[in-house]
This record gives sequence, C-alpha cells and structure tokens, in this order.
Amino acid sequence: FDNFTIRINDRRLLKLSAEACGFAPEEHDKIFIILDKMDKIGLDGVKSELISEGYSEESVEKHIALYDGCESVTVEKFTESLGENGNAIASDLATIMRCASAATVGGCKIAFDPTLVRGMSYYTGTIFEIRMDGYGYSVGGGGRYDEMLGKFMGQKVPACGFSLGFERIVSALSDSGFVPPSASRSVAFLASKNMSEEDMLKMYSDAAALRSEGARVLVTA
Repeated sequence: FDNFTIRINDRRLLKLSAEACGFAPEEHDKIFIILDKMDKIGLDGVKSELISEGYSEESVEKHIALYDGCESVTVEKFTESLGENGNAIASDLATIMRCASAATVGGCKIAFDPTLVRGMSYYTGTIFEIRMDGYGYSVGGGGRYDEMLGKFMGQKVPACGFSLGFERIVSALSDSGFVPPSASRSVAFLASKNMSEEDMLKMYSDAAALRSEGARVLVTA
C-alpha cells in the first residue's frame, strides 16, 4: 500500500493527562471513550459530552485545553506539562517512531496522535492504528498489554500484539487492482538482546531496502 498512516499513542499518556486535569482514576475509562470520539464530534463535542456526564467544569476545561490543536503536536511538546513520567514515555514513543520510520519504504507516515485511545482497557502502554488515505476506517491496530496474560499464568508476562482488518485490506487491494508479487529471495534478521539503537535502526533500514528489491524479509528477536 501507498499513502497510509500509522497513528501512535500510549495509554500511560492518556492516564497522566487525565490525572493532570483532576479526573479520578475510576473515571478514566469513560473519559477515554469520549475522547476517542474526537474525530467524529470534534473538540467542542467532546467538551459538551464530558460536561453532560457531570464532570467538573474546571477539569473539563483543562482537558480540552490540553488537546486543543493537538493534530500536529509532537510527543515531546505534548508532554511538556506532564512532568518526568511524561518525558520518559515521550522518549519511549520517539524511539519507537524512529525505528518504525527506518523500517518503512515510501508512502508510510508515522504520526503521534494523543487522542488515539483503542477502546480496550487492557492496553498498558503503546497503542497504534493503521489508516489508509481515502478510507474512513482503520485497517489494523494493536498495542502493549503487559498485565493481561499474567492474569491467566500467575506471573508477569510482557506482551504486545495487533490485528489486521483482513476483509478491509482485501477490499482495498481489490480497489487498486493489486496482483500478489512473488519473492525469489528470503532473508532473516536476528536482533540481539542488547542491540544499540544505532544498530537497530540500520537493521530495520537494511530490511526495508531488501523488501523494496522484492525479497521476503523477517526481522525477529
């Protein structure tokens, strides 16, 4: 695909933002669901819905001010008022965005979106969605959910994953007249445990270059 955007955020930023505006932890999930409607009802709609739910007008005003003009804000700028924890999360996201950018070849944009929520409350960190230009829906999404597997296994298990909208992707491929390519070369890259960011970026960049030449490439750790 050409011309698609991976929108990225972090559930921890959503929680920090809500806390900074004075919302109680038990209110967060409901507030996030309303915030997630931003692209449909706009900032004024989000404000009206929060007020109608009975939340403090002072907290709502702070929340709205935080997200006003956020369409083009950088993650570093957004977290300026969120203290050291916000800065640490921003650093994590910036690293992920650099690595993801190094792994792409043309047509793909990586964009920080502080209003991205991903409705599932089990997400604990990074979240993302994939949107294609010309389509009003996402074709994939996922994130990090470190605590979910541990509930079933009795120990802490770090985890992340994603799903693809298979039918939506097939429909988009059909619209474009896409013909599946064949690959005559297969290459695997293995990331070492303590690999530096510089080496990681080079690995992703090399993998992207090989894919652009028609090779089938796997990057794994």
